[in-house]
This record gives sequence, C-alpha cells and structure tokens, in this order.
Amino acid sequence: MKKITLIRVLSLLSLLCVGFTASAQTAPKFEEDLHYFSIIPEQPGGEGDKVQVVEFFMYSCPHCDNMEPHIEAWLEKKPDNVEFVRIPAMFNRPDIVLHAKTFYALTLMGLEDELTPALFSAIHDKNQRLSDSAQMEAFLAGQGVDIEAYRKAMKSFAVQTQSRRAEVLADRFDIRTVPAFVIDGKYRTGGLEPASQIQAINYLIDKVVAEKQAKTQ
Repeated sequence: MKKITLIRVLSLLSLLCVGFTASAQTAPKFEEDLHYFSIIPEQPGGEGDKVQVVEFFMYSCPHCDNMEPHIEAWLEKKPDNVEFVRIPAMFNRPDIVLHAKTFYALTLMGLEDELTPALFSAIHDKNQRLSDSAQMEAFLAGQGVDIEAYRKAMKSFAVQTQSRRAEVLADRFDIRTVPAFVIDGKYRTGGLEPASQIQAINYLIDKVVAEKQAKTQ
C-alpha cells in the first residue's frame, strides 16, 4: 500500500515538474539591449492612458510582408488604449521614397487600408517591383485609382510634410532596418520572428502601462 502511494506521489511530482517546465518555456522573456532598446531621450507617445505603437515599414521589404498578417491579426485583438500608427521608411533610395510618398498619397485619398495588401502582394507575390512612377501608376490604375487625383496627392503639401516628418522620426528613433516598432516613444524593437515580435510588442505595451501607473501613485 505504501509502495503504491509513493509511486502516485512521484508521478504527481513528475507531472508538476513537466507542467512547470512547459510553462517556463512558453513564457516569453525579453531583455533590454537584446530584444528591445530604450529610446534616449524619450519621445512623446500616446496621450493620457493611451499607448502608441508605431510601425516603420517598407512595401518592398520581405520581412514587412511576412509581418503583415501577424499585424492584422494583432490589430483585431489589441487593447482599446493602444493606438497603432504606420510610418513608411524614408531611406535614401528613389524607389523607397516613391513607395513612402505613395503610402501617404493613398492615405490622403482614403485608399491606404484597401490598397496596402494589394501593394504587398504585387511586389512580393507577383514580382512587380513598382520601382518608378510609371510602374506605380500603371499598377494603381489597374486597381481603379484615379491617377490624376493620385498625382495631385503626391505633389500636395500634406504628403510632402508627412514624408519629411517620417524621415525626421526615423532618424530620431534610430531606425536602420524594418520592420521596426516604437512603443510610446520609449522603446524600440525589431528583427524578431513575427510571432515573437508580437509578443515583444505586447510585453512593451504592458511595461509602458505599468510605468505610467507607477507615476500616478
């Protein structure tokens, strides 16, 4: 009888150890200066209890393309206090600048949400480089976009101002590769596998919320 009881106890302990190990393995651990970096000096983030998440991206970046479905899924579940903002990278290359200004032109026209998936697909699935104005306009025309309105938007003061601001912010946050994410102007993360990247974003959101709450106590 004692022998049976001992076996049961040992079996239970074994199961507990296995459960603890599995839990430890699934709990993400993120280290500063490895998985994320502090932004010095801190920059403005979300107002009040809002937490701002900024994604720096490029349409032509394969890693951004891989990240896109994970971002879309995350957006459906993100907390209400999280504001998500996309900023196109403005690296000094004509096709990248064209894509960035196109993002802002389509945003001004109310078409960005509709056409961003199509742009990613055209570049990465259909091997359309869209690297100059003629290629971009031909593609957009095929999507039903009013090209005269697009050209007007591309030359607008709003698009020029937003493009310049994107360049300034990328420099301020030391964005050198994409996709990169800035959490509330305090932390930058990037370069992780998509699922881990989402976990890191959530971890930093929780960190920012805790820091904001600590300041009010």
